[in-house]
Amino acid sequence: KLEKKTKLIRIELMKKHIFIQARMSSERLPGKVLLPFEGKTILQHVYEKCRKLSEISKIVVLTSTESEDDAIYDLCKIDGIDVYRGSLLNVLDRFQQASVEFCKSEDFIIRICADSPLIDSNLLQTFVNAIRADDKVFSTRFLRVNQWISTTGKGQNIDAFKVSKLQSLIGNTADIREHIIYGFDYSREFRLFKTDEVFHEDSCIDTLEDYKRLTSC
Repeated sequence: KLEKKTKLIRIELMKKHIFIQARMSSERLPGKVLLPFEGKTILQHVYEKCRKLSEISKIVVLTSTESEDDAIYDLCKIDGIDVYRGSLLNVLDRFQQASVEFCKSEDFIIRICADSPLIDSNLLQTFVNAIRADDKVFSTRFLRVNQWISTTGKGQNIDAFKVSKLQSLIGNTADIREHIIYGFDYSREFRLFKTDEVFHEDSCIDTLEDYKRLTSC
């Protein structure tokens, strides 16, 4: 009974936050997150999808301190969106520092990329609902022979990190600093999100061709 009560307390204390990762310095399509998409910018479109979700306490846009990302910061301020600025190249540090400002150790951070305007709303809500208090990392991806495989498709990937676990990571490789997910012990710390749903095959905007294709859908 005590164990069950303790688990219920952890669940009640736990909050879920979404961190939207955004930058202007994409090599293949610079400034893509502020390109127009269905009457808004791509970033605003992603934010609005997140805002409609239940069980979410905060939504924060994480961008860099570089001057080219001033446009993202300014847009967020105009729209009343929480925004945090940190290192451009050390994404792990940006997430860790933002988690100190916005979260508690028992909370979860759900990471979403700002270049995925067609991310499925039902998928997002189902994923959010499925996070458990005892999770360390919950993801739509799994590791096979040193390669990350998506169960949901490009542009539909979602990762959730327990804040205490995220804050304990050491960014001692470029992959960990840039992608975060490489820093966790896959065999011991991951739980895979499973679904039978089939999503859009490639709904991420990496190039101008992607943008043209997805805006013409």
